[in-house]
Amino acid sequence: MKRLFLISALLLAQPMLMCAADEVPWLLHYDGQSPPASPWAAIGKPNTKLEGGALHLSDDAKDDLGAFEAEWTGDLDGKEIIVEARVKLVSMVGHRDSPTATWPQRDGAPICVEVCDGKHVEGILLTPAQDKHPEAAKGYVRTLTDRFAQADTRDAFHTYRLIIRGEDMAVERDGKRLIEGRDAFWRPATSPRKFIRFGSTSKPFTGEAQWEFVRLGLRPAASAAVEKSPLKITVSEPWPLNVDKKNTESRPYLYDMGQGLLLTSNPQGSDALLEPYIVRRSTDAGKTWQAVPGTEQNSDSPQELVRLADGRILGPSRWTRLQPDGTLTGKTSLLDAKADNLTMHDSTISMPTEFMPSKNGEVLLFERHIWAEKDGSITAVAWSRRATLKLANGRGFPERHTHLLRSTDLGKTWTHLAHIGLGGEPAVVRLSDSEWLAVTRPDAHMSNLLQHRSLDGGKTWKFERTLEEGSVMPDLVLMSHGVLACSYGRPVSNLMFSLDGGRTWRDHRVISDRANFNYTAIREISPGRLLYMHDGQIPGTLARINSLYIDVENTKP
Repeated sequence: MKRLFLISALLLAQPMLMCAADEVPWLLHYDGQSPPASPWAAIGKPNTKLEGGALHLSDDAKDDLGAFEAEWTGDLDGKEIIVEARVKLVSMVGHRDSPTATWPQRDGAPICVEVCDGKHVEGILLTPAQDKHPEAAKGYVRTLTDRFAQADTRDAFHTYRLIIRGEDMAVERDGKRLIEGRDAFWRPATSPRKFIRFGSTSKPFTGEAQWEFVRLGLRPAASAAVEKSPLKITVSEPWPLNVDKKNTESRPYLYDMGQGLLLTSNPQGSDALLEPYIVRRSTDAGKTWQAVPGTEQNSDSPQELVRLADGRILGPSRWTRLQPDGTLTGKTSLLDAKADNLTMHDSTISMPTEFMPSKNGEVLLFERHIWAEKDGSITAVAWSRRATLKLANGRGFPERHTHLLRSTDLGKTWTHLAHIGLGGEPAVVRLSDSEWLAVTRPDAHMSNLLQHRSLDGGKTWKFERTLEEGSVMPDLVLMSHGVLACSYGRPVSNLMFSLDGGRTWRDHRVISDRANFNYTAIREISPGRLLYMHDGQIPGTLARINSLYIDVENTKP
């Protein structure tokens, strides 16, 4: 009888044991019922008041921080860090007085949770909805670097949880996984001090939020350690693009013409329609560059570049121009085999009516990828921007779409071949003759990248998924050993890889956290070696565009 009672007691206790195992032993816990006190310390000048069982924390100064911080200790061997915050966003004003933008990230974030384990420091920030951008209608939960998830951040209090193990940081909201966060806990710590911080870590940006609680604890890791990557990645020291004086050049594009010739194209203006471009050539693997005559400060300079079967190089200009009669025109350049001499001729572009620019501010742009086909035709990537998306207030909003265009007469005429899908600033890669992949930027603010796939050689496309990675100007390269590389930027310059054709992304790297436009470009210049270009100024140099080599070895091909 005693034995039966003991077995019954153990069975009844089992659910309680399971629940206890799932609980987090909290090392720090601020409950929002009183002003933060020791071990919490004010950072900067947080403006606080208690209301409705929460701490109303404001940062209304553009020259100081407004946060609270506490240190913690603990053995991380076999454990994961759990951070929870229950918060409701009230308002935020960021970069250029935007109600949503928080770039450049070096300036911090007005509503964030930041955690340091003594080796790395990262966290999340919240941004509000913006009625001028329908894609941002819900606002965002973001990591401090490159992961995004749409979520309504000010409709009510929500519980945000960070699950940090090693260099991975998953993000959940109210128990739902929003961000997987592979390699997301990355930024090197400046000291071995462990801390958690909440509130505003920004001097120029302002914001306010209500905090019901913030807490941090350690628990045994809930899952097995992530399998060690088969990729061995080596990053060289950077070097600047060789220019002789201070300039505003930025946003590089990179092309491998074969025969030891690299070309790069980039704007020489200040990010405006019809700004001038320049083309440079390199014969020493990108170490030094020389301007191609006739391309300097020229808005008709080619942006996409491809070598033809006869050895010449063809490139359409990025810009197209809407004519008074409704036609769309541009320029196409032809260069000799060494890119020493250039000639230009007029181009005419035809598009379906729904994508054809019809007024000022609506544009069609050639960008990034282009191929010379076996039949002598040229296939080019382009994207359109038209104010076709109407908001509730009646205002038109620019909607971006990516396309494939084709020319059979060396760029004198371009016709529409396929509509890839939503988004601009496209990168397109051919994984095989039939399978093609595209990654696009959906809109003008910082948000998730979109991924599209074709299984019939680019004729038809399907939207595949919204990536958690963002935000601007992706580039794609299928390397000779089968590894797919993707660069992308802002607020830093990033790189990630895929071993399954983009179905999953891994081995994320921050190549540079120097802030600029953070546009990036990559090409495989020898087996396993990428040339990576980005605009993030190296201190002490005049150039804003810089380069480095990235060697990628697949140890388990």
